[in-house]
Amino acid sequence: MIRVTTLYASGAGVSAAYYTGYLTQADGERPGVWAGSQAAGLGLSGEVTTEALEALLSGHHPTTGMQLGCVLADRVDKHGHTIKAVAGFDATLSAPKSLSVLWGLTGDDGFAECHDVAVNAVVAMVEKYGSTTRIRSNGGRLHPETQGLTVGVFRQSTSRADDPQLHTHVVISAKVQTVDGRWLALNALTLKKYQQAFGYLYQSVLRAEVTARFGVVFAPIVKGQAEIVGVPTELLGQFSKRSEEIEVAMDAKLADF
Repeated sequence: MIRVTTLYASGAGVSAAYYTGYLTQADGERPGVWAGSQAAGLGLSGEVTTEALEALLSGHHPTTGMQLGCVLADRVDKHGHTIKAVAGFDATLSAPKSLSVLWGLTGDDGFAECHDVAVNAVVAMVEKYGSTTRIRSNGGRLHPETQGLTVGVFRQSTSRADDPQLHTHVVISAKVQTVDGRWLALNALTLKKYQQAFGYLYQSVLRAEVTARFGVVFAPIVKGQAEIVGVPTELLGQFSKRSEEIEVAMDAKLADF
């Protein structure tokens, strides 16, 4: 499963603190790491720091502080509506519950490694097909290639309800650099329009990796995802408190409606 959410420049500090602080403070969690072809061009490698991520999400070079292209600032349109400046996107990839439960109960990091392989496949695919920008030309629009993406990858082991839930936040900067050195805005149309396809890619690679390494069998695929055969449904239910909370809240809102 994949979920893509938009990050805004006005909340750059809060977002950076959330990813590099809150998410990594729990026992067993690890720091985020830099990925994407553009990261090296910005001098970024290894662990994602709060300062570097905040600078990037506010539209500045994470090591020199130089402004990258146009200022990321909110604006007000002619109707008085505030248009928030987009800083980036969080593409969150989540493993099937059965895999998360097996990982949590066995402690076998092989499951997490399979998840990482699948996440990396999605990052590579998004960068290959979805790292363009947009420019006006002769009354139309062109979509030139860029030097790739700057990505912070944050793997997490639990849900907000502390159930086993292997998932990764792929934080993508909205700043991309053209081959002639200009810093422009990422054209996120591909990421958003084809997010289901990227989610299916993640699940497909994950199933292939887990099957090859552990020899498990997956149940029939439903909406791109499948659970591992042999993991009791009752057990999955015991570790799905977050889903239950969402269902209760949804039922209440529907009843009010």
